[in-house]
Amino acid sequence: MERVNSLECFDINEKPILHVKVSDPKNENSAEIDVLVNTGFSGWLLLNYEIYTKLNYMEIPITRKYRSILGNIEVYMAKASISINRLNIDAFIESSPYVEMNLLGREILKKLNICFYRMNKICIYSDVV
Repeated sequence: MERVNSLECFDINEKPILHVKVSDPKNENSAEIDVLVNTGFSGWLLLNYEIYTKLNYMEIPITRKYRSILGNIEVYMAKASISINRLNIDAFIESSPYVEMNLLGREILKKLNICFYRMNKICIYSDVV
């Protein structure tokens, strides 16, 4: 088997943004978007509400609550397939009508590796076998 190392590196002062593909596994709608890597967000993939409503066919009847700088926010959740480079993850997307940004949270970051190199680079990679 060949080991593939997908790698994105960022200067310590730039925002770590990854390009991801999000797919609704039931009706195969998809969107390719840029998401901000956010270690302060404990959830999965927070999407702006417009994108979420196009991909939420497999919405589940559970909401989650998060505390943010704007106060408490309750989000809807839907099952989705998320692709980051060659890594494919069965995960959840989350949103509410008040969400305007796209954030990659810790539930997905647990499946990736984040390394700090010489304190001037942040690298995010996944090993796919």
